[in-house]
Amino acid sequence: MIWLALFYLLLLPAQGLLSAILLPWPAPDLFLIAVLLLVRRLSPWQLIIVAYGIGLLQDLVGHGVLGLHGFGLAAAALGASLVRAQLSQSGLFERALIVSAALGGKWLALSAAIVWLSGSVDSLKSVVSVLPFDAGFTLVLGLWLLSWVEARFERASILRRELV
Repeated sequence: MIWLALFYLLLLPAQGLLSAILLPWPAPDLFLIAVLLLVRRLSPWQLIIVAYGIGLLQDLVGHGVLGLHGFGLAAAALGASLVRAQLSQSGLFERALIVSAALGGKWLALSAAIVWLSGSVDSLKSVVSVLPFDAGFTLVLGLWLLSWVEARFERASILRRELV
C-alpha cells in the first residue's frame, strides 16, 4: 500500500519530467496507468468514478478542457473493466489486453469529444499524429508497472492470508 501511495505522490512530477524528456513525442500517460493499477482493487463502478476524478485532476493541473481527460479515463476504466471481467488468469497477455482496451477506450472517447467540441472531423489529424507514440509508450510502461504492482499485490495477499 505504501508503494501505491508513493506512486500517486510522484505522479504529477513524473508526468511533467517525462513530458520534458520526451519533448518532441508525447509522454506515456501515467494518469491512465494510475487508473489501471486500481483495476484489481476496485469494483468497476468505483473504478470509473475514481478514473473520472483522476482525469479531472489532470485537467485542473494541465489547464485542459475541464472534464475531457476525465471522460477519457472513465472510458478507459470501462474498457479495462470489461476485459478484466472476461479473463480468468493474470499474466502478460491479460495485462497487454487490459492496457490495450484502456487505451482504445480512452482514445475512442477523446476522439468523439474532440470532434464534438470542434465541430469537424478535420481535428482528428492531430489525434493520428499523437496516438501511436502515446499508445506505444503507455503500453510499454504500463506492462512494466502493472507486473510490478501485481507482484506487490500477490505478496500482500499472501501475507494477509498468513495473518488470518
